[in-house]
Amino acid sequence: MCKRALTSLLIGIALSLVGCWYAFAGVDFSAMVESMAQVDPVWLAASAGCSLLSLVVRAIRWRCILPGVKALPLGSLVSAIFIGQLANNLLPARLGEVVRAWALSRREAISAPTVLGSIFVDRLLDVLAALGILGLCLAMPSDLQAEASGLLKRFGAIVLVLVVAGGTGLLFAMRYRQALLRTTERWATRTGRAWVLHGVELFHRFLEGLCGLRGGASMVAVSMLSLLVWGVAIVSCALLAEGLGLRLTLIQTALVFVIILFGIAIPSAPGFVGTFHGFCVAGLAMVGGTEPTLAATYATLLHASWWLSSSLVGIGIMLTDRSLSGVALTSLLKQYEFMKGKSTC
Repeated sequence: MCKRALTSLLIGIALSLVGCWYAFAGVDFSAMVESMAQVDPVWLAASAGCSLLSLVVRAIRWRCILPGVKALPLGSLVSAIFIGQLANNLLPARLGEVVRAWALSRREAISAPTVLGSIFVDRLLDVLAALGILGLCLAMPSDLQAEASGLLKRFGAIVLVLVVAGGTGLLFAMRYRQALLRTTERWATRTGRAWVLHGVELFHRFLEGLCGLRGGASMVAVSMLSLLVWGVAIVSCALLAEGLGLRLTLIQTALVFVIILFGIAIPSAPGFVGTFHGFCVAGLAMVGGTEPTLAATYATLLHASWWLSSSLVGIGIMLTDRSLSGVALTSLLKQYEFMKGKSTC
């Protein structure tokens, strides 16, 4: 396990270095520093504020999809979100989701595997919402190059169909959750293979995470909140673009954001360093024709404002919340004990 984790870390660092090389190759660093100095701090503060607001909206959505063990205070969910984000900023291998589950379960005395099941659903909703935004943007490519318009419209329509299919699959899993649990458990027991048992265990946690979604009204609310999570983040991108004088429309900004989003899904160094910058620069060049130095300036400021603001809030919460301890967190990261259990609705 340690060897596998080390290999994953080394691959992530290598990809981050490639991303940094791509983002900053041929950049005029003196002009880059000059551009940064000319940005009004108000734009930076507004962009960072929207990125923090996006995390708060995420906490509101999380409360909607958590299994109804008890009414959870929003403050606990917000704290867990920011602590998890701090972990993603500082630790490798995307341990932030593990830490997020640990923080909430420790503070509210909930089974951590139960919380982890809701996080599986949370991440799926993120993917569906991002694909939905991508499909809508590509289906309306009036801001993009005319010669690619027809192709992008067709691709956008395909993405929207995939989103509808994914949403339908989610509804099917909600409706027949118990039957799926029984069927997959029998199949895993019959095969007896370790990778099958592990995969089925993860699938069961995902199904158990669906306990919080009850009825059509709940699905509509969660869908709207999912779009709002990314919508506020896109506004954050747009505010900084305005501060730097980038001539991007809202559709172009949304496309750049989605490109960044899927780019940082690949392995990277802690905090998405390099992959964030590389895909941001590539996105700006693709949809806006932004020249390299200005694109690198934007990527650096956007990443730094998001990283610093979320890290400071996360550190503040860790220092003030006495229900959380660094010793317990260190033990968790070493053992992953709570990931071995099973949760129930």
